[in-house]
Amino acid sequence: MTAFRCAVVLAALVLLAPFTARAAPNAADAQKIDACLTAAVEKGQFGTACIGIVADPCIEAAKGKNTDVADAKACAARELAVWTARLQKAINESKAGGKDITAAVTNAQTSWSSSLQRLCPVFDKLDPGMAFGAANYCRLQETAMRTLTLERLAAAVNEH
Repeated sequence: MTAFRCAVVLAALVLLAPFTARAAPNAADAQKIDACLTAAVEKGQFGTACIGIVADPCIEAAKGKNTDVADAKACAARELAVWTARLQKAINESKAGGKDITAAVTNAQTSWSSSLQRLCPVFDKLDPGMAFGAANYCRLQETAMRTLTLERLAAAVNEH
């Protein structure tokens, strides 16, 4: 592996480290998201309707409980783990596009990571009833959208 590629891999891991969920993705959750995304592709859709497919029902079930705030954050973190794993895979697969694409993805991830670090913690300061899942749900949404975009790029550069 070249020094450049090692630097790119290291940069990607460092950028993602603060946002990765603590636990490994739940296999059933990953399958649910994968099935949703497969159906979206078959319909010619981007897959945004799949964002929240695990967290939203979990959060809805938590509402009204004494632990609903913590439970909602855990629900969002659960789905975030799946999207984070998919994002890491998409970053790795996008490397097939060559040095220029790899550099562009690395630079874009730096900017995205910085934005995420500034934006999502704000949601922890809101009334929990206005933002169930708080910063974790923000990270979930942002990571899922980023994942969909990078999965599209990875599919395109790996097509040939």
